[in-house]
Amino acid sequence: MILEARDISKEFKIEQGMFKSEAGRTLALDKVSFVLDEFTTLGVVGESGSGKTTLAKILLGLVPASSGEIVFNDKFIKDFRKDVQIIFQNPYNSLDPKMRIKDALYEPLLIHNILPRRSFRLKATELLNRVGLDESALERYPVQFSGGQRQRICIARAIACEPKLLVLDEPISSLDLTIQAKLLELFLELKREFNLTYIFISHNLCVIKYIADKVMVMHQGRVIEEASSSEIFASPSQEYTRELLEAAK
Repeated sequence: MILEARDISKEFKIEQGMFKSEAGRTLALDKVSFVLDEFTTLGVVGESGSGKTTLAKILLGLVPASSGEIVFNDKFIKDFRKDVQIIFQNPYNSLDPKMRIKDALYEPLLIHNILPRRSFRLKATELLNRVGLDESALERYPVQFSGGQRQRICIARAIACEPKLLVLDEPISSLDLTIQAKLLELFLELKREFNLTYIFISHNLCVIKYIADKVMVMHQGRVIEEASSSEIFASPSQEYTRELLEAAK
């Protein structure tokens, strides 16, 4: 076990008027619980608004839960900021447009004291090579790359930290199908090579079926079904899951 979520709930205020007075509350997550095993991929699937991204933000400490707790196994997660990384949906917003690629890759190496400064360029080049880019990318800016290339750079930056857990929030949904397939293969290769654990969030059941060991289906902030990938796709127990599968055909 690398982490356990225990009855995670999250409410958001509904604001109205010029002074943003509270008009009510909406429940984004309702007692979500699950266990994530090390070196596996948990696929989190559901429609837009099901609570997937809110859950990811709580796992990463970006927003607080209203109640419940996240318990990390300190055998694996010893330094949260280093050991847990996220790759977001939109690669165009994930890189500072004023920062050269080498600086984007050097930053985590410096912050987490991964290796001496004199080795930064060699390490950055190795990271780029590993995700299918070459050393020439180091001196360039994000605007000079396609969406797929930018996402590869984001992946390189994430693995620069030598993480244990990657949260992948719709990491390929904004890319064309050919690029999606190549990045899925890359994620699988990196998982094996670096002994990574993934939480892979997607609305695309075909993607989840391809990459996930275990699947958690969310609907209106609740977990309605959780099982191995083979079980979910062969014999879903919930009508909502069957509807999602039917819509994906």
